[in-house]
Amino acid sequence: MVQTCVQGVEVRGMVSVVPTELVDNHSLTHLFNPVELQRVIESTGIEQRRVAKSGQTVLSMATEGGAYLLKELDWDTPAGLVICVTQTPDYALPGNAIQLQHRLGLGKDTLAFDVNLGCSGFVYGLWQAATLLSSLPCSRALLVVGDTTSHMCGQGEQSRAVSPLFGDAVSVIALEKNPSAAPMHFSFGSDGAGAPYLIQPNSAALRPGELPALSMDGTQVFVFTLREVPSSINAVLEAAAWDVKEPDAVVLHQANEMMLKRLADKQGFTAEQMVIAMKYRGNTSSASIPLAITDTLDKQLLTAPLKMILSGFGVGWSWGSAAVTLGPLMVCKTLNFNSGDNSGS
Repeated sequence: MVQTCVQGVEVRGMVSVVPTELVDNHSLTHLFNPVELQRVIESTGIEQRRVAKSGQTVLSMATEGGAYLLKELDWDTPAGLVICVTQTPDYALPGNAIQLQHRLGLGKDTLAFDVNLGCSGFVYGLWQAATLLSSLPCSRALLVVGDTTSHMCGQGEQSRAVSPLFGDAVSVIALEKNPSAAPMHFSFGSDGAGAPYLIQPNSAALRPGELPALSMDGTQVFVFTLREVPSSINAVLEAAAWDVKEPDAVVLHQANEMMLKRLADKQGFTAEQMVIAMKYRGNTSSASIPLAITDTLDKQLLTAPLKMILSGFGVGWSWGSAAVTLGPLMVCKTLNFNSGDNSGS
């Protein structure tokens, strides 16, 4: 396990973007009988999911979210760093970040690149953006996280394990240098032995002509999470010198309600501390943590700072946790995305 700390950088705003297309898990009668379907919904805690229509992509949602965020922030100098964390880029090349730099009208001196990570991607991205920003001459950065995972789920029997779970979303996070910012404490781990248990093997170099077909062994995911995540969370609590009761909010990757409650019990977090917000969103990959924040903590974060434990975990296996103090933010909002509809969700 790797531990590190970043100082002098803070989050200034956060915007999440979700498609307007709604899928009700109660409609999946072609995949499950009624008893099975009810069991799946109760165990995952996911009743509905937002899914991207054809042509609605991570880049198009990031463009809308980024433009909204920058307008609200009204920065006098532009972001000099753009990082996009996604496993569903618009193209194999060029990457999303460099296209977003152009679409948002950022200068040619902007550093822009993509990172291929899924469920742990927000925590990794936050660390990487904050670390790079602290060492660069620019003072501001944009972090984009998210996927259109629903397009990977395939059809038929193979899709039973994944179709009820995954929704689509993108979040755009603004970071800024501030010498008085509270430190961000991070803990990371990797175990490639878990690769076969959560994998989309098609349409890349080994199987270029085959349609996407995401495969997941839910039991292995559950076992991995309970094995690795608690020690990662404990590490950042200790680094921040926080008691388990001290965080105002605990926002874990929104994968499965039963799993999050088990983790809360294991760690000693209370129901009041835990943010569980996947009921109408599903598992939105690297966007799940910031989406849960903009959905449920927006009013608090616009007015006051909150001590938060964040933890993402999954595909890889890859996991990362953070102890951070966020807020007050200038922007914290969830937007609907439907060919320019920014009316909110």
